[in-house]
Amino acid sequence: MATPVRSRSAERLVDIILELHLNGVVNRSDLMQKFNITERTVYRDLNALAPIVQHSGNGQYRLIHATPTHGLQGLHHALAHFLNADAFFPERGKEFWGSLEARAEENHILILNAEAEHSAKKDIRQHLTAIEKSIKQHFVCQIVYKNKTRLVNPYKLINKKNIWYLQATENGRLKSFSLSQIHWFDIQNTTFTPDADTLALLEKNLDPWVSGETFEVTVFTHRAISHYFKRRNVLPDQELLEETPEGITIRCQASHENQILPLLCYWLPHIQIVSPTWLREKLIHTLEGYLAALPADACQ
Repeated sequence: MATPVRSRSAERLVDIILELHLNGVVNRSDLMQKFNITERTVYRDLNALAPIVQHSGNGQYRLIHATPTHGLQGLHHALAHFLNADAFFPERGKEFWGSLEARAEENHILILNAEAEHSAKKDIRQHLTAIEKSIKQHFVCQIVYKNKTRLVNPYKLINKKNIWYLQATENGRLKSFSLSQIHWFDIQNTTFTPDADTLALLEKNLDPWVSGETFEVTVFTHRAISHYFKRRNVLPDQELLEETPEGITIRCQASHENQILPLLCYWLPHIQIVSPTWLREKLIHTLEGYLAALPADACQ
């Protein structure tokens, strides 16, 4: 499968930024040869880096140096703008940049894609400071989530598919809480000892719905889409059970219905849930509810 154009462009831009930081300069002709691209494509890449790169003559481009009064903050802000950091962290003052390296080393914030949900700015502005403090210092927290008061032990913030989640344990069970659904967050005076198994689980699985408890799902995919599932693991921990001329049967492991149902819906109508029965019925109920909500003329 060919690498998407956007992914190839992003890889080139990262490569150019690294070379600029290592050598201080890049050459337009050298970039054309290195990436086997046209001069027009090179110009487009360099134009995308315009906030931090300037032409210095003879086809060479250099980093724009920040003025002494601003130190590296000018470059930081240019890079943050280029990487769309504003969507995730609207408040990016001196304190933010000062703790950026520590945030990366402590690995308690994880972003898995490039766009934030519409409410991300509000959610992060409202909760980030308190959540970071509670994660780093292992404070027990009280939250009001979906109108229910809960005591949780916070472990990590994660952004997946444009939504921020707090990964925390409640009564020993690892759960994910959408920040937009947290209506109250309060740090308690008590602390907790992070569980080694939970930390290892979060380190291994980059998914908000990760859990120590999983359930088995068996699906049948029609031959029209089977090759996608044979080429890569579309479903979590998928395993090929049987292949026939009509399609393939796959078994996978899921931690939560929200982890698996959106994936299955994407492949409808060429995929069927064989088991468990409750998941198949949940999918049918969801589809029936969607159809029932449509205007009468939309179903004709």
